[in-house]
Amino acid sequence: MKIIYVVNTYFPDVNGGAPRSVQMLAEAMHSDGHEVVVVRLSPNKNIEIYEHEGVKVYSIPVRNLYFPREEIIPSKWKRLCWHIIDSFNPYAAYDFYKIMKTEKPDVVNTNTIAGFSTSIFYVSKWMGAKLVHTMRDYYLMSPQSGMYENGQNCETIPLASKPFAFIRRFAAKNVDLFLGNSQFVVDRHKKLGCIGRNALCYNQWNTNGDDEIAAERQLKHQGHIKFGFIGRINELKGVDVLIEACNRLTESNWSLVVAGSGEPLFVNQLKENCPENKVEFLNWVKPNDFYEQIDVLVCPSTYHDPLPRVVYEAYKYGIPVIAAATGGTPEMVDDGNTGYLYSAKDSIALAVIMSEICSISKDEYLRLSQNTLKMAEKFTKTTILKSYKKRIAEALEL
Repeated sequence: MKIIYVVNTYFPDVNGGAPRSVQMLAEAMHSDGHEVVVVRLSPNKNIEIYEHEGVKVYSIPVRNLYFPREEIIPSKWKRLCWHIIDSFNPYAAYDFYKIMKTEKPDVVNTNTIAGFSTSIFYVSKWMGAKLVHTMRDYYLMSPQSGMYENGQNCETIPLASKPFAFIRRFAAKNVDLFLGNSQFVVDRHKKLGCIGRNALCYNQWNTNGDDEIAAERQLKHQGHIKFGFIGRINELKGVDVLIEACNRLTESNWSLVVAGSGEPLFVNQLKENCPENKVEFLNWVKPNDFYEQIDVLVCPSTYHDPLPRVVYEAYKYGIPVIAAATGGTPEMVDDGNTGYLYSAKDSIALAVIMSEICSISKDEYLRLSQNTLKMAEKFTKTTILKSYKKRIAEALEL
């Protein structure tokens, strides 16, 4: 089988959960004997082709007003024009058509497609490929892919987003198979009418990339807890809530490592609000280097995070997780056994949990670690690839 994956970024520019998940899936499919091609976006002006781990990668320019970067916020009118173009981008469609004509895949699996637009859905069907769309965000509902406005989760499609949602829902009729990376994402798309009630649709978790799982974990430093956050540093990810919780702690035997990047003004404000000598900000670091130095991961997302990769990534290392009960996260965190859940934005509740962990015993920490390793088995390459290939085979039979 020949399959094309479409994702906004890819190696070597992986700076988020979605591109990491797609990269691991693409490499797993290649290792399984399939011919794999990836199409990604690039700030460069010309189409470039390279190979990584046996996967052929097309890096194509964003045919729009600018290349979206979280660190740079364009003016309001420019963002509006960008989203209008992204409703149906014929230039992106033509770039994709040329690749489809060359590669002739059996399956196209689209993922995060802001910058491509749903115009590529039509191209995939016109070229005779089976079209699979993995819902890793809420792009089919709104230009605001997080469905989070004015500090609140949008429980319905905002009025200003409805014209965009209508265009995208119509294009989505070309999709043969929908996959959601959590049951929450599947249910939300169905509830808000973004996919047909009779459409073929499944919950499909992501892979951790291999079958290797660490041994049970011991506390790194007896008498001191090192908490960690890794990801995009912005309001949606709730890093400000985490810092607020840190300021509520009265214990002294803890520290926090924050790895990732974000809009400079937001990051600088966080740094100014941090308790003195307790929080260290890193840039993007290799996951292994990050997880090796922490005892507990904190995932404080305030928006309905579809399936934060960092949770099951931490499990692979035997690390317990404190997480906000939003989006697909409760599907992964067994409260009291693999970690702890709290109500999103509640910095007091988060501080209480962090405070209790500051006095956790070796035996209790070991129990949590052992449970995370059992949960990590659900995200191994073998487990995930088996269900994923079954779904793809079902789409091919349509």
